[in-house]
Amino acid sequence: MIEAKLVFNGTFDEAEAKVKEVLPQAGFAVVWEQDFTAVVKNKLGIDMPKYKTLGLCNAKIFYDLWTRNEEIGMVAPCHLLLYEEDGKVHAKMAVPDEFWDEEVLAEPFNRVVELLKEIGFS
Repeated sequence: MIEAKLVFNGTFDEAEAKVKEVLPQAGFAVVWEQDFTAVVKNKLGIDMPKYKTLGLCNAKIFYDLWTRNEEIGMVAPCHLLLYEEDGKVHAKMAVPDEFWDEEVLAEPFNRVVELLKEIGFS
């Protein structure tokens, strides 16, 4: 598994807003969101810390990966997990080894990590 784990010392809402603001700089759009906190609250009536996945997509990168591996849709769009733990906001991205393509993914993966660092993740 290729992964990056980062921590943000602001609020969840600040982190999410900054992420959504900066990702287009790397050519990524948030194409879907899954707010698990809301799902658990609505379905089970249980409160839990904020926990959300953002589906990130760069159409060119997706197409390049698809031409190399038609099963890439199993992990695309790229998932950025944001969650609260111990009073901090955590971000995690991961790509399973069987879908990692160094030639296509290394540069944009690292660019997203750098952008997250620029907005206060460490």
